Amino acid sequence: MRPLLVFLHGFGEDARIWQDFFPEKFADYEIHVPDFACWSNCHSIASYASKIVSEIPTNIPFICIGHSMGGYIALEIAQQFPQRTKAIVMLHSTPLPDSLEKKTQRLKTVDFLQEHGSEIFIRSFVANLFAPDFVKIKRELIDQLIFRYQNIDVVGLVAATRAMKDRQDFQEFIRYTSIPFLFVLGEIDPLIPPASIVGLLEGKDQHKFVILLGVAHQGCYEASEQTFLVINQFLNEIHV
Repeated sequence: MRPLLVFLHGFGEDARIWQDFFPEKFADYEIHVPDFACWSNCHSIASYASKIVSEIPTNIPFICIGHSMGGYIALEIAQQFPQRTKAIVMLHSTPLPDSLEKKTQRLKTVDFLQEHGSEIFIRSFVANLFAPDFVKIKRELIDQLIFRYQNIDVVGLVAATRAMKDRQDFQEFIRYTSIPFLFVLGEIDPLIPPASIVGLLEGKDQHKFVILLGVAHQGCYEASEQTFLVINQFLNEIHV
């Protein structure tokens, strides 16, 4: 039985990101695409993970492909369900916890969301995920994504922000797990610098990383074909 592919979206977006990325690309796999953007009853990344896996039949193994916050959830799933987790793909995501400075920024984000709501936040948030040159060239796409996501439930955004702020440190897990990981990183990602990841992977031959040149935090859009190819190669290498 081939593992189920579980696609986990990031913060400030929802499951529709995957509709833009993989139609027909993973036709040989069963796919599960949870949409947790509006969930308000999860108070930790671990609770997102357990709720998502509760939707999957217990006899089915899986591979998680997580973008940003989705990668944080994938790490929790791997820790909670190591026997069922066959591999993890981390798209612009990290096993490191938030720094004190980042925690402070998260609290400011909560305050901003509660005062101004989703629409104003998303208008300023989306473009910052992309390389500046990409934004200039693909302004229409950026505007479409802003329109798509500007009505995400503010309560869900606040819950996700708080959960990310308090997430675990998974550096030791990465060092000692036998589950293979692929890290897909953006060369100019302002949120997840590649150098912060590469050193963690030394001596762990089952873990792979790829740095997408000229890409920031949204490889599925900025380098969609290359992102697909490196994921597909990883899946083939682990013989699933």
